[in-house]
Amino acid sequence: MDDCEAILEYVYANCKDEGASWFSYHFTPAFESQTSKKAFIWARDYPLEYQKLYIGADYKRRDPVPQLTFEHGPILTWTGARKLAQGDRGAEAYFERLDELGVDNWVAFALFGPRNRDAFALVRFGQDPDHFAMGRLQQVQSLLLAAHLQICKVIDEGKPSVVLSEREREVLEWMGRGKSSNDIATILEISPETVRTYTRRIYDKLQTNDRVTATVRALKLGLVEL
Repeated sequence: MDDCEAILEYVYANCKDEGASWFSYHFTPAFESQTSKKAFIWARDYPLEYQKLYIGADYKRRDPVPQLTFEHGPILTWTGARKLAQGDRGAEAYFERLDELGVDNWVAFALFGPRNRDAFALVRFGQDPDHFAMGRLQQVQSLLLAAHLQICKVIDEGKPSVVLSEREREVLEWMGRGKSSNDIATILEISPETVRTYTRRIYDKLQTNDRVTATVRALKLGLVEL
């Protein structure tokens, strides 16, 4: 596949076959942390309250799970992460808030990519993954890693130099935050058709037809910040 969004949709469909109920993929530009503002997140079916907390309340920056996963993974279950976080007051408070929201049964995966472009994935299952055979989680890890490497390959196939107008950059930044064309039109006070025109220009410049590829290529080139 050469469409990053299609790659992630395919991965999530396979994870659902394994009992997943929600999923997120966090792409990290080179030499950035998984919790930096520049990290791009693609998510499906996350509880709305958790989404609000993670982005609106700046829990993304405070999230201890990515660092724990890269240090102790590459596969780390929710109970394993909690044990590793004992004694860290900030991490313990973070996990207590997740308990209040009913966020459980998740597994974190560290995905190492070429030239320090790593990624992090989180999959929540309907059943406690601590009871899964390790081979089952390793199979999910292999799929996620293959997808991440393909996404890195797709990104590298873009133009080495791209110039976006200020309005194109604004549209792309809101696209990268998960906003629809209608949402962006409202935010920027322009028509949805104008947003679609800018979107076509962005896709043409970044040589793609999907917003995920456009966003991660733009992050790689330093064209936007999320």
